[in-house]
Amino acid sequence: MSALSRRAGRRLARLDRRRAPHWVILRVIPRAIAARFDASAAEGLQATLELAIRDPQGRPPARFELAIADANCSVRSGAAARPGARAVVGSDDLILLASGVATWPELLSSGRFELSGDPFLALRFASLFKLPVRLEPS
Repeated sequence: MSALSRRAGRRLARLDRRRAPHWVILRVIPRAIAARFDASAAEGLQATLELAIRDPQGRPPARFELAIADANCSVRSGAAARPGARAVVGSDDLILLASGVATWPELLSSGRFELSGDPFLALRFASLFKLPVRLEPS
């Protein structure tokens, strides 16, 4: 990821603190998830995951059900009935993650990215998506 992409990611993450940009970001999430999904990483996986995105204003998190089957991922707005694993992250941190400013292990160790459910599936959660690798400090 370029420095320009990381700067843009930081700016967008700061904008997320406002209600209108946050709403727009939530509307884009299903398409962004589909675009980042790595079918080869999901080979042979049949699972339902839930992604909960914290609201910067303290409202209840937005929830998305990710159904993975036959190396495909479908995303539906709403809580998953029986997810095998859950991930909880702030929308600003999700932007930082997608833009290469932060890595999921950094967010996990700082408590800003939470995983629960089946530990093997939960740890596989982030690897199912093509996320940039940050090679130099941000």
